[in-house]
Amino acid sequence: MNKTIRPSVVLVSIDAVKPEFIFDSERLGLNLPNLRKYFVENGTHASRGIKSVFPTFTYPCHQSIITGTHPGTHGIHTNYVFDPEGKHLKAYNWFVSERVQNLWHYTGKNGYVSVNVGFPTSVGADADYNIPEYWRDGTSLDSKILDAVSRPQGLVREAEKEMGQYPATDLSLKGDEKRLKFSSWLLENKVASGAGNNPFFLTTYIAAYDTVAHEVGTYGKEALEALEKIDQMLGVFIGRVHEMTGGNVVVCVVSDHGMLDNIGDIRPNTLFARDGLIKLDENGSVSDWKAWCQRSGGSGYIKLKNSDDSAVREKVEVILTRLQDDKDSGIMEVLTGRQAFAKRKCVSEFDYVLVTKPGYEIQEQTQGNYFKSEPTYMAQHGYSETFPEMRAAFFLEGVNIPKNKDINGMELVDIAPTLAHIMGFVIPTAEGRNVLEDNA
Repeated sequence: MNKTIRPSVVLVSIDAVKPEFIFDSERLGLNLPNLRKYFVENGTHASRGIKSVFPTFTYPCHQSIITGTHPGTHGIHTNYVFDPEGKHLKAYNWFVSERVQNLWHYTGKNGYVSVNVGFPTSVGADADYNIPEYWRDGTSLDSKILDAVSRPQGLVREAEKEMGQYPATDLSLKGDEKRLKFSSWLLENKVASGAGNNPFFLTTYIAAYDTVAHEVGTYGKEALEALEKIDQMLGVFIGRVHEMTGGNVVVCVVSDHGMLDNIGDIRPNTLFARDGLIKLDENGSVSDWKAWCQRSGGSGYIKLKNSDDSAVREKVEVILTRLQDDKDSGIMEVLTGRQAFAKRKCVSEFDYVLVTKPGYEIQEQTQGNYFKSEPTYMAQHGYSETFPEMRAAFFLEGVNIPKNKDINGMELVDIAPTLAHIMGFVIPTAEGRNVLEDNA
């Protein structure tokens, strides 16, 4: 690949990685030589972490990373489509925002070849080569569906002839390793052969730490072991990228949010059901609803089916007031949609937003007790972006990047405008700032 004046840029998201894993690795018994070599000793970093967005959940965070805007602007409120009756078959918000543009769009407009492999919220992105995060059932049918929404169409089918099935639903270490291999394949077989002198912008995604930590806890042995294996995979991948570009590359490794251990589940929909606001059929499935709380980890979004129904609103507010006044409810804050938008810059389309205390995760069950002492997940995120445990990670290394430089006061929405600056353009809709300029 020819060396260009403008550097190629690689953006790797490692889901839920906390900055302390790298900067306090000795205390935690972690061996992460590649992350330390590339980004601590020879790069720019944020040792205190960076402020995430609300909710600190994977899909809204990733759209904030790639657009430089808050959820209230880009419109993705949580991972899942709002669907009380299950009509959408557990669909996710897989798609790029229709409200603002993203780095894939702007890099293409500014002479870069844009490439994506598995970055969340990427279906519909106008990257030159796009294998988005999307799935249905984990079978070979996923490959056919994914191939239909990839860009150009047929890209997945072509890559799978050499690489085997793409890991659409595999969020394990094995899946991560394969996503990085697909990323390398695209760079070597598509970008290097067809880009000429154009630099590239690549995004990819690593999920295994988040997957394991949900099951065993933030500092569980298996979760920390996953981090060490991720470090090994990244070392190989980053080395290959430097080799391909002749060193004319900038690598940015980030996370979307942090992680904290859970105490238990809280289930507001059980209270709504008892007050007749949710109806169940003979199988216990939702047949109708007047109020519903959608989960987002340590937060919840409440929608009234008819926002003009004053009787329903009164019932809901009585329940929410009781929860807020009860110190044992796990609820830290109850906001209206407008209040949440103003205070936390999240979406305003819901009637109420719940913010929980650390360790109290919201679930959507409609039957049983409000509080369940055995949490569904041992660790979770989605909590307030002000919690120190929710701070995300940011690392940068490569050509013209200062070595051993620590950045303070950074936020998740600063990532996109900072990378845009490195590539020589500005994102007009970004709500963040270029931190390299601010910390010069």
